[in-house]
Amino acid sequence: MKRTIWLLVVAVAVITVGMGHGASQGGSVVEGADVIHQAEQSMALVLVGDGAGHVQSVTCGVIISADGRILTPYHPLKNAQEVQVRLRDGEVYDQVELAGFDERRDMAVLHIPASGLAQAGTAALEENLTGEKIHVLTVDDRLAWWAGGGVLGPARLADELTGAGHGYRLVEFMAPVPQGTLGGALVDSRGLLIGIIPAFLNSRGQQFAIPVQSVAGLPSQNLHRFLGSGKDLVPPAMASPTIPATGEALAPDVVLSTSRSLRVASHTLYFTPFMLERELLSNPDFRSLEIDVVKSDRGGELLVEVDRPIFTYDFTYTVSESHSGIVLATGKVIAIDGPHAAQGISKRLVEDLQKARAAHPSQPNQAEALSVQP
Repeated sequence: MKRTIWLLVVAVAVITVGMGHGASQGGSVVEGADVIHQAEQSMALVLVGDGAGHVQSVTCGVIISADGRILTPYHPLKNAQEVQVRLRDGEVYDQVELAGFDERRDMAVLHIPASGLAQAGTAALEENLTGEKIHVLTVDDRLAWWAGGGVLGPARLADELTGAGHGYRLVEFMAPVPQGTLGGALVDSRGLLIGIIPAFLNSRGQQFAIPVQSVAGLPSQNLHRFLGSGKDLVPPAMASPTIPATGEALAPDVVLSTSRSLRVASHTLYFTPFMLERELLSNPDFRSLEIDVVKSDRGGELLVEVDRPIFTYDFTYTVSESHSGIVLATGKVIAIDGPHAAQGISKRLVEDLQKARAAHPSQPNQAEALSVQP
């Protein structure tokens, strides 16, 4: 991935960065609160059945052309007997064709007989730099539409990731993602599509997307392979999103507000867990939160992971729930070295934890809450 490398040594330890954008292709560019709303209009649900009217899987798709071409993960469709597509506006399409696919990247393009659809505008990955703000659009395990913010990570080869195959690029991102997510859109701060979330998520809370320009040619395959009418498919009943039952994932801010211990891990030679542990324990605001710092390779309700992409001064961090691996918060600071980065990350972590506590002041600790369940 092409990116500008700043060689100027910054006198200030940690600074905040705002980055510009280049040109885009297709769709319209929006700003502020309208970004997510407009991008969501190009989302779709893809229901795959077993041939007897029973839903086998539900994935997310993204409309990439007004005439009904939709990008979505491929492997649920590989042996599909019946397929149905449901749009955000409630329209349902039972006649679905496979227009093209790339098994290596686990991506497919479907075609439905429609016109004038709200399509996603697209942008090349190179127009967005590591650390820039992104949004994830997908559905949660209740099939409710879901949007979350995060930051863009570096591009990596699939060869570096266990189980991802080889011979193509992915882009890492750091954002809260609902457990069990299959498919979804990665859009930049302008609401432009830059990646599609594939069927796999890596361990340790890392998430990856396929750059949209890598699969831009799939519609030109023009396979016209009919996948079987999905007229008998009905989405699984949606559960109430208000109160999570025992064993269900809690909202990220609730987990942050109830956690009472954390552990720090590093994926770069330029940063050690001790640097952040020391900063946290010397911060009176952190100590007032009464959160224990676990100094071992295991344990802690929260896991804070720090990385530094090569050839940059960017120190990225993710906060995830140790047990499930669900990402709860992300961020980035720019620093001259690890100790200075630890100062900035410590400050940001405390702010995130304080906001979560303020939003949920009466929430019990997760372990305590589960222990009193009938």
